[in-house]
Amino acid sequence: MKKLIGALALAAMVATSAFAEVSFGAWICNLPTLIASDGDGIKGGAVSNPWGWGARPARADINFTSDDGKAGMILGVYADFAGGVAGSSDNTLLWVKPIDQIKLSLGKHDNFFGTRSDLCYGSWNWLRPNTTVAWGEGITFSSASDKSGLGLQITPVEALKIFAMIPLNAVSGASSNAVDTLDQIFGQGRYGATYAIDGIGTIKAQFIGQYSGKKDATAAGWYKNGKLVAGDYQAAVTANEGTDGLVYQKAGDAVGTTSYGTIEAAFDLTAVDKLFATFGVGFTMTDDSKSNNIKIALGASYGITEAFKLAGDFSINIPGDSDKKPTAGFGVGLDYALTDALGLVADVRMKMPFDSDAAGSQLSFLVGANYAVGSNASLGLGFQAIVGLKDNSPAGDLKLVQAANVDNETKKFIFAVPLRFSTWF
Repeated sequence: MKKLIGALALAAMVATSAFAEVSFGAWICNLPTLIASDGDGIKGGAVSNPWGWGARPARADINFTSDDGKAGMILGVYADFAGGVAGSSDNTLLWVKPIDQIKLSLGKHDNFFGTRSDLCYGSWNWLRPNTTVAWGEGITFSSASDKSGLGLQITPVEALKIFAMIPLNAVSGASSNAVDTLDQIFGQGRYGATYAIDGIGTIKAQFIGQYSGKKDATAAGWYKNGKLVAGDYQAAVTANEGTDGLVYQKAGDAVGTTSYGTIEAAFDLTAVDKLFATFGVGFTMTDDSKSNNIKIALGASYGITEAFKLAGDFSINIPGDSDKKPTAGFGVGLDYALTDALGLVADVRMKMPFDSDAAGSQLSFLVGANYAVGSNASLGLGFQAIVGLKDNSPAGDLKLVQAANVDNETKKFIFAVPLRFSTWF
């Protein structure tokens, strides 16, 4: 870690002579939990970030911009809680602007060109429960956080952004063969546009490529949804409890579903003072209509006073298969500033399968408080819980190892009492 810090400091010193601007920024949030229950007893002693993936007690973003504003880099780094091993953060990329209207970038992108639609409140900023359909970052319009590659942004006029993201694999060594086929590269790209209406809001649309073709049958037999049920007809009927969906395939036949991607469209409303509202629709595209699901999401936040803010959202996933029932989720939360330093936060969230026999109907809630420490930090304390609402519905997961339902048994109630450390610079 010392070598890394030294290298970064040296890079920054060298860069100041050649770059007009070198800026540093940092934000991190950690949630150590000393008391928790996984439904089997009281446990504790774990630490996590709100987004999971272990814990990162420190991270920083270093931005380099050239004198003429035509080129730059973003270097994002973080340190793990155990061992101090550094890795890349949300954004690690370089960019160039051959002309003012075109920006090319290469590397890891998180909120791709600022196009994502976010509504982050309540337990999104604490231990995140798995008790909803869509929420938080990208609730109505997602971004390219899972891909690295070549980015393109075209701004023909100030209000219009046209963007594309082509995923690429890194090749190391002459013998490496990491390059995908053209249909995988371009078929898994992201293409879209946003248009800002002054004083009203922003219209957004994109295609998220998720191309995967059919696979060859490995053996002759009776298949369902691309999977081999049995080689013998009677055995397949017995295993399938009937003939519905069974198809005979020879070895080498194309089986399964071809996935193309997802179309998303959204609108962010900013016309009303202190109100942000967003609405979006997503539609998956395959060659099987039963696999073409629809997701609808909407949400809003409103500052009733300077001290009191409300937020809420609703989302529903509608399966293309008429034999399957939709699943909906909703949440409502509040932030209230008691003083300049002390604030209260609370939310309730619920996931509801429409199928009365399905597991997964869960309710979660958070009650917490944050206390500002100076101008660059806050300390918080909260109580979070998930309740399974049906006999066959497990309580879920609070993104915490000690509070996870790892044995897959039905747990009616789990909880955690996390501390919250947050710093920003």
